[in-house]
Amino acid sequence: MPSPEKFRETLDEFEVKKEIIDEIYCGFGMLSSKTSKKIKSTFFRHALEVMNEKLPSETVQEILESNACCKSGARLKNAKEFARIHAKLSISDRLKLISARPYLNMGSAELDENGHLVVHAVAYHSGEKFECACPTVSKVKRDDPIPREYCYCCGGHFKFHYEIMLDAKLKLVEIMSSPHDTDGEKPCAFRYEFIGKER
Repeated sequence: MPSPEKFRETLDEFEVKKEIIDEIYCGFGMLSSKTSKKIKSTFFRHALEVMNEKLPSETVQEILESNACCKSGARLKNAKEFARIHAKLSISDRLKLISARPYLNMGSAELDENGHLVVHAVAYHSGEKFECACPTVSKVKRDDPIPREYCYCCGGHFKFHYEIMLDAKLKLVEIMSSPHDTDGEKPCAFRYEFIGKER
């Protein structure tokens, strides 16, 4: 999540009912990017619980994907430059190049047996354990794991940039793994379906 402010705007954009928004914010008041990480982490876990209960799963996914961070600046510039330079290459060849260029910060990717895109996100470690890359919730100690649906936000980040780099429309169809609900045993990985484009 980039900021509580953007999250609040997104709820309005998706026309979430006022009573659901009130329940999401109950006990939290108005949060901002300057709110402590611990409070923001608690808030977003609570918000996700409310949304999972009150909204269709597709809407929850779309709201979280819309809140993906790091969609501008150097990452966007690098993605556009990569797409321009390698426009004539096949998707398979582009994926090999993306995976071999750690400076892109796009992890590694491949096509699975069904032709879906599998992205192994950039992995962060704390000793032997994998950590979440999200600045809002990483390294915040909690008793219960954050639900895997939270990772739709990160999945939206990779979707945005891979669509540019591959010149293809993608749909996130599965959060394959997450450090959140595996006690750090597995890193982030996502599966995407190509929409309306031959590979």
